[in-house]
Amino acid sequence: MSYEDEFPKDFGPPPVPNGTGTKLHEATKPIYTVELDSGAFMAVWEHMEAECRHRFPTHSTFAHVRAYMRAVQSLRDAYWAQHGKPTASPPPPPQRRLRRPQRA
Repeated sequence: MSYEDEFPKDFGPPPVPNGTGTKLHEATKPIYTVELDSGAFMAVWEHMEAECRHRFPTHSTFAHVRAYMRAVQSLRDAYWAQHGKPTASPPPPPQRRLRRPQRA
């Protein structure tokens, strides 16, 4: 069995006609509700975080990167609404200084 057998192309993401990509990615009206089990939720979240981190330098240029950023924010909001926001991160441990060997 192949990926295409399990997930036919006809039911994948819809094609985006030329000239409407930015408009599509800039739309912010919530219209989809997706139910995911916790494993799928975490997989999607980790993937979105990685993509957003990778593409972040171009967020002021590309609408699809801003869409990734909104997806990450939505995933974070959904998770932390159920689990309570974390307290502030503890400060990093102090760095130890390395001793240089003394010259003879």
